[in-house]
Amino acid sequence: MDIRKWLEERQLLGVKLGLENCKEMLERLDNPHLNFPSIHVAGTNGKGSLCVQLSAIARANNLEVGLFTSPHLIRVEERIRINGIPITPDDFDKYLNLVRDASLIHPICNPTFFEVTFLLAMLAFRENNVDRAIIETGLGGRLDSTRLVDADLCVITTISKDHTEFLGETLEEIAIEKAGIHRPGIPLLITKSNDLNPSVFKVILDKIGEDLLIHEVDDNLSPWNVWTNLSKAIAKLQGWDSPMLECNWPGRSPGYGSSWFEPSTKICAAHNKEGFESELELISRPCILVIGITEKANISETLFPLTKDYYHKSIFNQIIFTEPVSGRNRPVDADLLEQTICHNQETPSSVIRNPIDAIVKASKAALEEEVDLVIMGSVYLVGDILNHIIIRDNLDLWEELRVHR
Repeated sequence: MDIRKWLEERQLLGVKLGLENCKEMLERLDNPHLNFPSIHVAGTNGKGSLCVQLSAIARANNLEVGLFTSPHLIRVEERIRINGIPITPDDFDKYLNLVRDASLIHPICNPTFFEVTFLLAMLAFRENNVDRAIIETGLGGRLDSTRLVDADLCVITTISKDHTEFLGETLEEIAIEKAGIHRPGIPLLITKSNDLNPSVFKVILDKIGEDLLIHEVDDNLSPWNVWTNLSKAIAKLQGWDSPMLECNWPGRSPGYGSSWFEPSTKICAAHNKEGFESELELISRPCILVIGITEKANISETLFPLTKDYYHKSIFNQIIFTEPVSGRNRPVDADLLEQTICHNQETPSSVIRNPIDAIVKASKAALEEEVDLVIMGSVYLVGDILNHIIIRDNLDLWEELRVHR
């Protein structure tokens, strides 16, 4: 069987939380994850942004750095970066063959798609002799396969409701799962803002005890700058210099994709209520909004910030609803999005299911109305746009997937 086809079939296994499968696989691969120290990052929002900034800082300190993130936007190789650059397809296939061979040793293991990519990252980081790995948790923390890395620092960015079907219905239950990345005797750093629920903080404090470190958050900062400040605090803990660095993190870093369409364009990835709230607070000028998201357990709660009267009366000139076409998760039906967000509102709206067609129409309308263009929603929507731009402008794919120098 073709090795990539084998990987694709892993998706049929869905999400399978637990450590035993990957622990066995790592032993069969001679425990590559123990060859380097890791910073392990969990959280509802911001963990990818923090990870890429930490990778950039580590590289600026002349370290060979491995970065593991998910999901990918265009190519699966994006999940595994060395010094900010995705590994090559040939290297990916080489490590993939090693993982498949290890899975077939009796008794046969059946790692999930995510577990396979995590195992590949560990092999890639070992072979490239990384000095430091930056590891983004996939889902939760306590039972996520990334929990197996040899971390000397753990970080939790934010805690809010997301993936409740796996992590629990309450914030306290979710906090316990995310705090499960803690290893006894290893410091765990959390962000503390005015929005942090006291009962959630107590749950974490009770679980972590004297290993807990607290980073106070300035609530007036943009999300990206919050993670910039946190990355500098972590750099100080590591004894690193923390120069000002430019990162190219899709849908999150400032100005990402702003020149791709006319007029001025803001592209922001948001996948839950907290994310939408944060991004909406940064919009102060009238705009045409294009939005598309993937399936969520509670669509009404996720989209609540977008239903507020203020945005419909003062910010949204028009909303175009669309559907991401890439990614493993199914898109939310654009008609349902329209009904949920525009219920009892007079904001002009339309449904254009093809995301590129939706953006092209929105761009023309924004120019005519002399307002901004805002594209918001799933990271997969950002991936659809990036792929379109690479083809449209004949850009170098791998250079566009580089996240820092």
